[in-house]
Amino acid sequence: MPGTASYPRGGAARPGEALAEIPLETRHFEDLGRYLLMPMVQRVRVARQRAGELLGGRTVWMVNSTAWGGGVAQLLRTLLPYWKGAGIDVRWVVLRGSAEFFRVTKRFHNHLHGQPGDGGVLGTEELTTLDRAALCHAGALASLLSPGDVVVLHDPQTAAMSVPLERAGATVIWRCHIGTDHRNEYARNAWRCLRPRLAGVRRFVFSRRASLPGWLGGAETSIVTPGIDPRSTKNLPMSYGAARAIVQHLGLAAGVPAAAPRYARTDGSVATLAAGPTVVDSDGPPDWGRDPVVVSLARWDAIKDPLGVLDGFAERVVPATGAHLLLAGPDPGQVADDPEAEAVLAGVRERWRRLPPRARARVHLACLPLTPPEENAAMVNAIQRSAAVVVKKSLQEGFGLGVTEAMWKARPVVASAVGGHLDQVRHRHSGLLVDPADVAAFGEAIVELLRDPPLAARLGQAGRERARALFLNDRHFVRWVDVFGAALEPRAGASRPAGPGAGVPAPPWPGAAAPGPAGHDALTGLWNRRRLENELDRARQDAERLAVLSMDVDRYNEVIRRHGAAAAEALIQSIAHVLARRLRPNDMLARMGGAEFAAVVPSAAPSLIQSLADGLCAAVREQAHTTGTNSIPATISIGAAFFDPGTQTHDEALRAADAALHEAKVAGGDRAIVHQPLPGA
Repeated sequence: MPGTASYPRGGAARPGEALAEIPLETRHFEDLGRYLLMPMVQRVRVARQRAGELLGGRTVWMVNSTAWGGGVAQLLRTLLPYWKGAGIDVRWVVLRGSAEFFRVTKRFHNHLHGQPGDGGVLGTEELTTLDRAALCHAGALASLLSPGDVVVLHDPQTAAMSVPLERAGATVIWRCHIGTDHRNEYARNAWRCLRPRLAGVRRFVFSRRASLPGWLGGAETSIVTPGIDPRSTKNLPMSYGAARAIVQHLGLAAGVPAAAPRYARTDGSVATLAAGPTVVDSDGPPDWGRDPVVVSLARWDAIKDPLGVLDGFAERVVPATGAHLLLAGPDPGQVADDPEAEAVLAGVRERWRRLPPRARARVHLACLPLTPPEENAAMVNAIQRSAAVVVKKSLQEGFGLGVTEAMWKARPVVASAVGGHLDQVRHRHSGLLVDPADVAAFGEAIVELLRDPPLAARLGQAGRERARALFLNDRHFVRWVDVFGAALEPRAGASRPAGPGAGVPAPPWPGAAAPGPAGHDALTGLWNRRRLENELDRARQDAERLAVLSMDVDRYNEVIRRHGAAAAEALIQSIAHVLARRLRPNDMLARMGGAEFAAVVPSAAPSLIQSLADGLCAAVREQAHTTGTNSIPATISIGAAFFDPGTQTHDEALRAADAALHEAKVAGGDRAIVHQPLPGA
C-alpha cells in the first residue's frame, strides 16, 4: 500500500521512495469467449495486431494515485492484465504522496466536479505543493523509462508530471476520469490551474465529451468509456446460496450461514472469505430472503451524496415499503488519496444515529476492507447480486462503474441523471434516472421498482445486455489501441496509405474539405473511424438531426476460416461498394475497423432510416460477392440511432447505435433495428 512521502526540494528521489509498482497478472481475451459475440472477438483480434505494430519495443506506464478504492484502481487492476496477455508491456505505478499533496489533489478533484469540497482555494501555496510533488514523482519515473515509452497519467494528481516527463522523452497521455456537465467557477478555475501543467501531453482521454474544458478541442482528445471484466471475482456468476452465505458471514444478513462463505476467484480456484466489515452500524441485520434490500455501494465522498441516499430512503421508502437499505463503502483508512473520507463517514453515522427508531432499524451502514482485493471483490459481488435494487445517487459522476457492475448482474438500477450515468442507463429501458437534487424523486423511483417486480426484472435484463454490448473490456481495449495510434502516429510522421484503389469514393460531409490519406481506410478507401468522429464533432455546430448507423458483417470469422484472410478482405471491399452505391451522395460512410462500418444520414425520419437500413441489408444479401473463383454469400446486421447535435455527443449516438446492432445480432443477424428516443427520456 503506498504510504506518505515528503519531497526533496530539488525534486530528486529514488523510485521506491516516490512510487510503488503494483504487480499485474496476465489474462487472455480468449478466456472471455462465453461472454463476447463474434464481432467483439474480431474487434479485439484486429486491435491486438495493431497494438503490436504501434507498441513493439515500448513499455506503457500507467500512473495513478492509489492502488485501492475507487473506479480508477479497479479499472487498472482488472483490465491491464488483458493488455499483458495481448502482448503489451504494461506496468502500473502508484504515487507515494504526503498528506498535504493529497489534500490539494482532493481539492482539485472536488473543483473539477464543480463542487466546493472543503471550501478552500487553489492558490499559490497549493500549486507549489502540486508542482514540487510532480518534480519528485516525474524524476523517479524518468529514471525507469526507456526511449519511446508511453506514460498514461491519470487524473489531477498526476497532471503536473506531464512537462518533465515529455522533456525526458516519453509520449505522455493524460486520462481524466472526472468532470462536470455544467462548468461553474470552481471548475473553470481548476482547469485554469491545470492547463499550463498539461503542456507536455500528446493525447487527452476523457470518459465523456461533456467533461472537456472549453480550451481543449476534439482533435487532440479521445473518448474512452470505462469497462468491466466479466471474469473478475467481482463479476463472476455467484449462486444465491453462496451470496447469502457471504452476506451472513459479514453480519449484514440475519441467520447463520448454511455453508462456508466460499467464492470463485479470477484464476478459477475457490477460496473461503475470511475478512469481515470494519464498521457496521445496525440495530439488527435484515432477513434478505424476506425483506427486500436496497444497496448503495460507493466511496465515502460527499459528491456520492450518501446523506441524500439515507434521507431519500428514510423519507419515501420506509413509509411505503418494508425494504431495508444497506449503505456501504470502503474502509476509509485504506484509501490513501482521499483525506475527506473519514469526515464524510462520520457525518453519515451521526445522521443514522439521529434517525427515528423505525427508520434507523431499516438502515444499515458498513465499511468493507479493500485488502485482500479478491475478498473485497467477492463481498461486493455477493451484496450486489443479493440486492433488490442498486442505487447510485451522485451529485456529479465521471462514469460510475458501480452502475455497470449492477447492470451486468441484471439488477435494477436507480441512478442520478449526471455524467456517465447518462451514458450507461437509458431511462426506463435499462434503469431509472432521477434528478440528483430531488431526494423525493429518488425515493419514489425505488418504491416504483419494489412495487413492480416485472418492471424491475425487465430493466435488469435490458441492463445486462446493454452492459455486454457497450461496457465490457473488449471495447475498452479497442478504444485504447486507437488512443495509442493517435498519440504515436503523428510523432513518427506516419499517415495511413490510401491503399489499393477500391473504386469507392468517400462521400464527403456537405461543406467539408476533401479528406487526405490519413482520413481514409487503407483497404476500402472509405473514411476511417477518426475522420468520421472528427466530422461528427464538426456537425455538432449545426441544428440538423442526424441518424447514425452501425453495421457489422455477420459470421465474418467463418469467412476467414473457410476462405482465408485475402478473400475476407476482398469481401469487405465488395460490401463497401454495395453500401456506397445505396447511400445518398450527402451521406457519410466509414469503415470503423475489422468487419464494421458506420454511416451518418442527415435529415432523416425514423421510417426512412428503417427503410434505408432494411435496403442495405437486402442489397448486401442479394449481391454476388466474388473473390477470385469463389462467390461468398454475406449478410450484415445494422443498428441505428438518432443524433441531436444540440443535446448529445456523437459518442452517445454511436453507443446507442451499437446497442441496437447488438440486439440485431442477438436476434439472428441479417436485419436492422432502429432505436428511437423514448418519450420523456
